[in-house]
Amino acid sequence: MFISRFEKGKYMLEVQIKTALPESCVLGAIKEILNCSVMKIEGLTRIDDNVKGLLNVKAKKVENILKNLPSYCEGIATSSQEAKVLIREHTCLLALSIIDSGCLITNANINENEIIWSVICDDESFLSLMRELEEIQVDHEILYKGKPDSKEKKPGVTYREEEILRIALDKGYFDFPKKIRLEELADLFGIAPSTLSEILRRGQKKILERYFGSIRH
Repeated sequence: MFISRFEKGKYMLEVQIKTALPESCVLGAIKEILNCSVMKIEGLTRIDDNVKGLLNVKAKKVENILKNLPSYCEGIATSSQEAKVLIREHTCLLALSIIDSGCLITNANINENEIIWSVICDDESFLSLMRELEEIQVDHEILYKGKPDSKEKKPGVTYREEEILRIALDKGYFDFPKKIRLEELADLFGIAPSTLSEILRRGQKKILERYFGSIRH
C-alpha cells in the first residue's frame, strides 16, 4: 500500500518535522534509560494499535545498557559497544498518525522535550500527514521539505560526519559551557579523541564553506 501511494505521487519528498515529545511516547523514557549512549532509530512499524521500533545503540559498555532495559524492550549485543534494541509495544498517538498518513519514518531524533521526525513521503501522504497533525492538535514545525538527495540539507558532509555532528550538538558539545567533553564524546563512538576532533573539524569546515558560498552567490 505504501509503495503504491508513492507510485501515484508526483514527487518523493524527505521531510523533517519538529514536535513536542508526547507524554505517552516510550521513546522519551528509552532516551532517559540510554542517557549515556548514542541512540538511533532504524525503523518504526505499526502492528494493530501498537508501534514496534528498532533502535541501534552505541555505548562504552553496552552490556550495562542491556541489563537495564524495561520489560517492553529486548536487546542483543552486536559488538562490545553496539546493540540492537527492539521496542515491542509503543502506543504513541503521534507515531501512529505519521504511519497512518502513508509516510515512512526513517529516524526520530530526541532532544530534551522535542522530537524531530525524519520521514519519506509523496505529495499525497504529506498532505495527509498535515491533516492528521491538525486533527490530533499537535503543534509542529517543518524544518525541511525537499528531495531526498538535496545538497541543501546535507552540505557535502558524509554520513559519518553528519552523525557525529548531530550527536555532538544533541549532547551539548557546542554549548557554552560544554555539557560533554571531547573525551566523553569520543567514548560514545568508541574512537580516539584526536580522530573525533578531526571528523568534527572536517564536517564543520564543509558546512561553513557551503554556508558562506551560498551567501556569495
